[in-house]
Amino acid sequence: MVGYNVQFAVDAEHHLNHEVTNVGHDRGQLAKMAERAREATGIEDLEVVADRGYFRSAQILECEQAGITPYVPKPLTLGSKRFGKQDFIYLAKEDEYRCPAGQRLTWRFSCVEDGMRLHCYWTTTCPACPLKKPCTTGDERRGQTLGA
Repeated sequence: MVGYNVQFAVDAEHHLNHEVTNVGHDRGQLAKMAERAREATGIEDLEVVADRGYFRSAQILECEQAGITPYVPKPLTLGSKRFGKQDFIYLAKEDEYRCPAGQRLTWRFSCVEDGMRLHCYWTTTCPACPLKKPCTTGDERRGQTLGA
């Protein structure tokens, strides 16, 4: 199947920039279109707004490194019946997360993925948890955070 995906960058006044791609999603387009918007508007300290289809951590990091401030909501990947990351409380002093059932997700390891350092946390108490069903379909709930 042949298809096209049109990207638009628009400012509040009148500037318009576009690009046509044959990639079926927008996740890799944020930094490129933000830079094109900056070139078209001449605004150095540019702030860009995009829908959640543009969310990709590497693209957000690329914008920030270029001096562009992106505002892109994270995708809702778990569905409305599942607990999201916002339901887990980070406990900085212990470097742990507290889940909605009150259990602690402890740091297990860190790794580098796509040039970003990730910290991985989980708990082994999930199989017996009364809140397991609205939390995870896996053996346990795992979490990752970006690290320095």
